[in-house]
Amino acid sequence: MDIKQLRYFVRIAELGSVGKASDVLSIAQPTLSRQVRALEVELKTSLFSRNGRGVILTPAGRRFLEHARGVLHAADSALIALKDGTAVYEGRVVAGLTPSVGRTLIPTFVERFVERFPKASLSLVEGYSLPLHEQMLLGQLDFAIVLNPATSPSLVIEPIATQGLYLIGLHPIGPSAEEVALSELARIPLIMPHASHAIKPLLQFEAARLGIMLNMELEIDAVRSIIELVERGIGYTVMPINSIRASNHPTLHWQRIVAPEIEVTLSMITPVKRPHTALPVEAARLAMETLVSLLNR
Repeated sequence: MDIKQLRYFVRIAELGSVGKASDVLSIAQPTLSRQVRALEVELKTSLFSRNGRGVILTPAGRRFLEHARGVLHAADSALIALKDGTAVYEGRVVAGLTPSVGRTLIPTFVERFVERFPKASLSLVEGYSLPLHEQMLLGQLDFAIVLNPATSPSLVIEPIATQGLYLIGLHPIGPSAEEVALSELARIPLIMPHASHAIKPLLQFEAARLGIMLNMELEIDAVRSIIELVERGIGYTVMPINSIRASNHPTLHWQRIVAPEIEVTLSMITPVKRPHTALPVEAARLAMETLVSLLNR
């Protein structure tokens, strides 16, 4: 497998036709077909199936497409970094972060950004995952770090960490102080963000599978306010483990949700189309490296 094969595969997938890809790439159709077939042989699976209008991705092909885009994005980023290794980075970077990521990342990332790119400016947009995803699709952000992003042909998704969800309240519920079954949440008042936050619809989906209805008593789009209400005993909330610093809230109790365990994936999303300068690419890499180091502490 090589980069060339991946580029051919991605272009055919995007255009839905070997013939159209041949015209765009200025490469003969038989050559493209041989390269894709060689890739399928190496992967031991079919990536495309034919229909009357061209080709469509198989389920395996759809899964492989996101990985292939990620590899190509990383390769292009590496080339930019080498070409601009001695450059002075100038310009403006606009990044989107969820509230929980912002609290963890912003102080250290801003310090490192200013040190690494002294002539560049930085704009940070805080929001929930769905609005940030939409802003990425509209080209309003250079990169964003969100929970459970939906796949898109316009975006590269790079997973950073998978985290379990925890019930947070003044007192544990159920027989275990460390864990709580999802079904137990049906009997307590929950304080949650709006549905644009990835966690609320995920919780509701899993609860529906169990045939239970959760009591979403309050809906507040401000994590700090949610935590303050939980600390006053108004209700409980559900968040990943890194959403707040437990040491700053000693009165709160954390229980991992089980039966089933529910996890969310924190991911970096960037545009498939490479930016004209290296600054957004390097800033995104710096943000990811910083966040990984902070999460591993």
